[in-house]
This record gives sequence, C-alpha cells and structure tokens, in this order.
Amino acid sequence: MNFTLLKSIRLVMFVLISYIYYFNLGSHTTIQFIFVMVASIGFCINHIMLITSFGKNYFPILIVMDSILTIGFVFLFPGSTLYLILFGVNAVTIFLFSESQKVITRFSVGFFLVWGGCIYYTYYATGVIDVMSNIVNFTFILFSAVVGRLIHKLELAQVENEKQYEELQKTHDALKDAHQQLHLFSQQVEELTLIRERNRISGEIHDTVGHKMTALLVQLQVAKELLDIQPEKSKQTVLLCEELARNALQEIRLSVRTLKDTDKPQSFITVTRKILEDYQKMTGLKSSFQLHGDASRIPISMQLDITRVIQESITNAVRHGQATECQIKIEVTDMAVEAMINDNGKGSSEISPGFGLKHMRERVIEHGGRIVFEGMPDTGFIVKASFPLKEIRWQIGGGQ
Repeated sequence: MNFTLLKSIRLVMFVLISYIYYFNLGSHTTIQFIFVMVASIGFCINHIMLITSFGKNYFPILIVMDSILTIGFVFLFPGSTLYLILFGVNAVTIFLFSESQKVITRFSVGFFLVWGGCIYYTYYATGVIDVMSNIVNFTFILFSAVVGRLIHKLELAQVENEKQYEELQKTHDALKDAHQQLHLFSQQVEELTLIRERNRISGEIHDTVGHKMTALLVQLQVAKELLDIQPEKSKQTVLLCEELARNALQEIRLSVRTLKDTDKPQSFITVTRKILEDYQKMTGLKSSFQLHGDASRIPISMQLDITRVIQESITNAVRHGQATECQIKIEVTDMAVEAMINDNGKGSSEISPGFGLKHMRERVIEHGGRIVFEGMPDTGFIVKASFPLKEIRWQIGGGQ
C-alpha cells in the first residue's frame, strides 16, 4: 500500500480547499485573507508533524488542531459547506491510521456535535441552511471514513500475512533442519544396528562353528586312533565327522549370507521372505508368512532383531526338531509388534534354552519386550515374541 501517495493527497486537499475558499467565494476581507494563509500554513505544519514519529505520539492533538482550523472557515465563510470536505480528509486520516477504537468513537461523537454547532451558526449568520449541500458533503465524509477503515484493515491483513509467512518460513526451515537431522540419526542408528548385528554374528560363528570344528577335530583324532584297532567304529566316527562338517559348513553359509544381507539394508518384508526362500532351498523347509498391519511402522533397529528371531526359530526347527513346515505370523498394532513362529517338528515338553533361544531372548528383552517358548511332543514348537512400540518395560527375574 502506497501511503506516501495518500499522505501527499491529504496535504493537497487541505491546501486546495483553502484556495477555493479564498478565490471562489466572492469578495473577502483582510481577516479572511490572513486566516486562509494561516490555515494553509497550519495544515502544512500539522501534516509534516503527522507523518513523522512525532505524529505517532500526538496524533489526536494534531487532528484536533486541523479540526479547529476547519471550524475557522465556518465562522469566516458561513455561506459554504466545503468545510465538511476538510472534515472528510480528517476522517480518512483517523480511520486509516488510528489503532484505538476509543479515539475513533470520541472523534466521531465530537464531529457530530461540531457539525450541529456549525449548522446552527450558519443559520444564525445567514438565515439559510443548505440541506442538500450538507447531505452531499456528509456523504463524502462517510465514504472517506469507510475507505480509510478498509485500507487500514487491508494493511493490517498484509502485515499479518507477512508475519505469518515469516513464521511459516522459519517453521519450514526448522522442519527442514529437523528432517535432515532425523535422516542423519536414522542412518547412524541403521549403521550402528548393522555393526552390532555383524558383531553378534561373528560371535555366533565363533561359538557355534568353533564348537563344531573343535568336536570335529576330536572325532577325527578318535577315528585315527581306532583306524587300526576297530575299523568299523572308526568308520562310524568318520561318518559323524562328515555330519559335523556339513553342519559347520551350513552354519558358515548362513552366517555369511546374513552378513551380506546386512550390508545392503532392505525392507522388513523383503528380508523375511528372502530368509524363508533361502531356507527352503538349503533345507527343503516349507513356510508361510502372514503380515497384519503396516510394516513401515516397525523401527529399523527393531526390524533386524525380528528377522533374526524368525531366522533362529526356523534354524532350530530344522536342526533340532527336524521340522518340514513352518508358519510365521506378524501383527503390527499401535502398541506392539507381535510375532509367532510355529513349526511341525518333534517338539518337547521340557524346554532347555540353548544358544539360539538365549540369543532370541536377549534380542527381545533389549527392546523391552517378552518372548515365550512352547512345545509339546510330536506337536511342534512355538515361539511367541512381543516388541512394544509405545510402552517399554523390562522385567528383572522370572521367565520371559
């Protein structure tokens, strides 16, 4: 909004009306001439003060001074209603720049009182009241007041829009920074999770494969000793060594495959399906995978542990239960991720947690969840794990 132009027009209107009073209203006296000059100068001075910082503090006083000068035209030129145009210019100024509704109300009431006095004085001095001229010029005042207030509201709206835009821009920048930080944090969590998993797998290779290789060496030494003494028993020992070697080789292949998978992170569904497909190729295990809910709600750090629980469950099902079929069900809710792995292996009513089950329990407890192992002879083995998403609770002591 170009307020400089409006302020300039305001000054021009004051000077122009003063000029019209002096030159177009017939003969004039010296007093009238002096007043017109004084009024023009007064309007100019008031206008200059009004557009400076001084005017912000003394706005009502300057408007009152303009009104006093305007009333002077009524007393010195009682036959004209042009003074209402001067009040109209003041009305634009008040309604455009005033922030106080109280100031606007007081000036409005004051105007009607002054206008009534001016009409009375005009009738007293001339004996005539030009009703139509008063109505037309008063309409100009109303128009000026309405336009001034509309422009004022438009300016406030523009200022508010600019303020909101700046706040929105700041919020956008803050969200952008937060998104970048969250992305970096997510990458760091993912990298740390993968490093932790590689370390865990390395420990598993050392414990499981190392144990089998140690047993293999012991059995080979036994077979060597029995080769000449008890050839048949030596042959059985060699067959046992062959089985140990196969198991160790399978452990190594699975561990190497897992290490490769952790180098190229994929979605939870893709990783789980690939694990099941790999086991089907290597062991002939048939499996079904059911997912209820939105898998994208599972945190990255939790996805890896859930897939490892599934992997270790089906490994135990094949290795210890001689299972041929396995069912995996995952349910994602607002509160938790529920996983159940059920196989058709031998099962057992007495569960003695070994290396694999202990690792599964550690993975689940690390997220504040719980895991339950269920098994009955000839009915298979069931692993139930719950990973909380909103409420994390750790239980010290007792079974999980």
